[in-house]
Amino acid sequence: MGNQTVGRDPGGLRTEINPVWKRILRAVFIYALIPYLVVTIGFTAFQRRLIYQPTVANSLSIAESKLTTDFGVDAELTTADGNTLHGWLAHATTLNNADADKAPLVVYFPGNSLNRLERIADVREVASRGFDVLIFDYRGFGDSSGAPSEAALSSDAVLIWQYAHETLGYDEQRTVIFGESLGGGVAMSLWSKANAHPPQPAAVILNSTFASMPRIVAAKYPYFPFQFLLFDRWQSIDRIGSVEAPITIFHGTDDQMIPVEHGQALAQASPHARFVEIQGGVHNQIPMARLKAELESVLVRLESN
Repeated sequence: MGNQTVGRDPGGLRTEINPVWKRILRAVFIYALIPYLVVTIGFTAFQRRLIYQPTVANSLSIAESKLTTDFGVDAELTTADGNTLHGWLAHATTLNNADADKAPLVVYFPGNSLNRLERIADVREVASRGFDVLIFDYRGFGDSSGAPSEAALSSDAVLIWQYAHETLGYDEQRTVIFGESLGGGVAMSLWSKANAHPPQPAAVILNSTFASMPRIVAAKYPYFPFQFLLFDRWQSIDRIGSVEAPITIFHGTDDQMIPVEHGQALAQASPHARFVEIQGGVHNQIPMARLKAELESVLVRLESN
């Protein structure tokens, strides 16, 4: 039969397999299927390194960071599994309500990269509006120990919230939750079914955050099954409807990392949400004037109560 391969069909008849097709099938297997499987397995194994991108530091204490003593104080928490979270309680640089025992508080949940020192300008801007600011580095970020995961960060968010009100003594009704990017998902985890006592803050402000991690992954990698392989799903779209406080959602129209449709979807999922579209805005860039105006409107509402 020359160069042809001879086989038998189930009925005992002789069949011929064209060697051209055999080479094509082999090429598909070697050059398409195997790389596809390698990429899929690689994503599954290293997905948390892709999602969480911390900047690590030996110490970010106020003294080591060369911040002045009037900036605030160091904060430290020990988690149930023995990790240590480090952060700051930055003091308001102006106190609009002189009769209040404390300035109102912003609990700041940052994004998926860098550390708190690299957000010092934002912390100072918020403090200049008359708010104290509580910010912690997530596990594995900055000088906090451990490794990040949705379960761990969600548990830590509850611990941070309890610390703010039970240890530091801030009133929930005078507290604003601010979450940017991944921090929006961490903030929304406070309303997960696992938290039997969800917070009752004065307001929630979200910036450039996602509806869910699977939606992000599915849009970025439409030809891979990554969305079904995620360990950390961050389903904010399923949680935001449980928030009873007023919610403001900022999102830039030119955000290439988390498209503006995510912010719109979150706003549509809550009767208490207001969507603020930032024309031309990119990821994590609220014009500071807009954020200040939002914080000032919260202050006015707090002082009128």
